[in-house]
Amino acid sequence: METSQENTATSPTSRITDDSQYTSMRRSSRTKKVPAKYDEEYIIPNAMAPGRPAIKQDRPKRKAAQAATQNIVPEDSGPILEDVLSHMSPNERREYDGWVELESDPGFFGAMLRELGVRQCMIQEIYSLGPETWKELPQPVYGLIFLFEYEGDDESSNTENRPDCSNYLWFANQTTANACATVALMNIIMNARGVELGPDLNAFKSCTYNSPPPIRGHMLDREDFIRGVHNSLARRIDLIAEDLALDNKYEESQKKRKAHKRATKPKRKKPNADTSYHYIAYVPNSDKVWELDGLQTKPLSRPIPQSAEGSWLDAAGEAIQERMMRNSEFSSYNLLAICRSPLKERTHDLGRSLFNSRQLYKHEREFGIPDPFEAFPDDRLRRLGFSHHSIDNGFWTDMSFKATMDEPGFDNARALALAKKFESERDELEALIIAEQESINEMMERYRSRQRDFTPAIHQWVRTLAEKGVLRELIQEIDRES
Repeated sequence: METSQENTATSPTSRITDDSQYTSMRRSSRTKKVPAKYDEEYIIPNAMAPGRPAIKQDRPKRKAAQAATQNIVPEDSGPILEDVLSHMSPNERREYDGWVELESDPGFFGAMLRELGVRQCMIQEIYSLGPETWKELPQPVYGLIFLFEYEGDDESSNTENRPDCSNYLWFANQTTANACATVALMNIIMNARGVELGPDLNAFKSCTYNSPPPIRGHMLDREDFIRGVHNSLARRIDLIAEDLALDNKYEESQKKRKAHKRATKPKRKKPNADTSYHYIAYVPNSDKVWELDGLQTKPLSRPIPQSAEGSWLDAAGEAIQERMMRNSEFSSYNLLAICRSPLKERTHDLGRSLFNSRQLYKHEREFGIPDPFEAFPDDRLRRLGFSHHSIDNGFWTDMSFKATMDEPGFDNARALALAKKFESERDELEALIIAEQESINEMMERYRSRQRDFTPAIHQWVRTLAEKGVLRELIQEIDRES
């Protein structure tokens, strides 16, 4: 679960060192009333009674200020600030033991998958629920990631539909704060059939295959590779802020525990100003739809509609709508779909079309069929992942296509028409492949640009302005104008 907290700033306490140098003045025109026996109790003892000791003053605010001053470490904050705002080392994110909050950005989740080694999937954002939306998604859809405002655990026990996690379902619990996004992502990817995971995720899946969900969650928390990708957009100041937020939460919980012990009567619960968000996953497996919530000890199953038009996405959509109805009226949501990327299939189809065109060219050369390699030289094919050698030797002859060429009535006109069809098919596939590649490149460029931390450069620039006296001049100018 991820929590977004509001930062509150407290103004410094102004202190007067010598009361005799200042004349107190009230903003109101009302006269300041002097309490009875003011001279006797607050200023000096009675002159007629010199042996009488002064009454000890009780000022808890001043005591608290003095105690706070004594607790402040008399240390120059310059080196600490320099360390915080310096450049991060390449392995610093990987070595960080915590998890930062993640925003529900399809581009970032797509870049995360590629960094994890999953190249055959893409992330699609969904804005509505229903059969028309499901038809527009690239198929197959491996799972849905649902983000919602977490308003407390309102789940029923529902033990009948929450069986123990079996071997055919990979499910991990969330064992640490802010990891729910990656837990939901892993709960989908590890159950996706026919998806190449890459060496790191394959090794992680193998070592966690027979583990129960809590152990899987703990091993996920300790996996440096996955945690490093999760924190790949974090700056050092984000890591420090996350540690400070966890410390504040712990102190707050300790205060609430002590206050609860001292409480004599129940108090009205105050509304929580912080907004907590949580990610969960929906996946199809063994003719059921599974709601995989890392905060629940067991997965929740739902039946898939048996109608011809029904799909697991319909059952998942119903579950999401039910959850939205349980939340408050003004809650916000986000839904992402993890689908198979069409890039690999389109690239294969383009290679197949080029191979068929080459076979037609070799078989019917006397008909004046052009060589497709004239329009696709090696440098053009390399951008698509092919070469002349891979086209001629990487595909098998389509039997239906061979039967068409062997028909007795296959003449020059039919050969030219078929060559024109292959050419149009290649141009369309190449345009789709280039558009998909550009989309991936743009996504990764945005991801790389967000990894660049400009905080050290800005800090150095502001410090130089301060050393040159420019900041002081700007402040004085603003004061004069105001």
